[in-house]
Amino acid sequence: MEAPEVELVALYAPEHGIRGTVRGGDVIEDGLDAETGLPIYSLYGETRKPTPEMLAGVEVLLFDIQDVGARYYTYISTMALGMEAAGEAGIPFVVLDRPNPIGGVAVQGNILNPAFSSFVGMYPIPMRHGMTAGELARMFVGEFGVVADLHV
Repeated sequence: MEAPEVELVALYAPEHGIRGTVRGGDVIEDGLDAETGLPIYSLYGETRKPTPEMLAGVEVLLFDIQDVGARYYTYISTMALGMEAAGEAGIPFVVLDRPNPIGGVAVQGNILNPAFSSFVGMYPIPMRHGMTAGELARMFVGEFGVVADLHV
């Protein structure tokens, strides 16, 4: 927000809201951010993928959420759908990556059967996948055919 070379034009709220204060499973509503005055578009309600209208005026879509390495973490589904929307809109998708807080060494659990794909598990990856958001984004492009101008 304060970077002089960046003009932040919108915020996109995943599950738990833009600041992580909404109870899990509660629907997020569109609105205005009280701290910045920016529009907040809900990606955890009726709409889970940014629409062309939500991306109007956006030159880059940026994802800045740390992943914990678990498949059912809905933020990675929000990221995947955001990547798809950015690809369809012809805008770059940037992931600000950081280490997996639980290490990333252990990979455990069953691999999701694609027949049971949902918002809490979109792709056939292990329950504890051990990857960062950036590594997952690269996998979504390379292994699962998500089309995006991805920058990690």
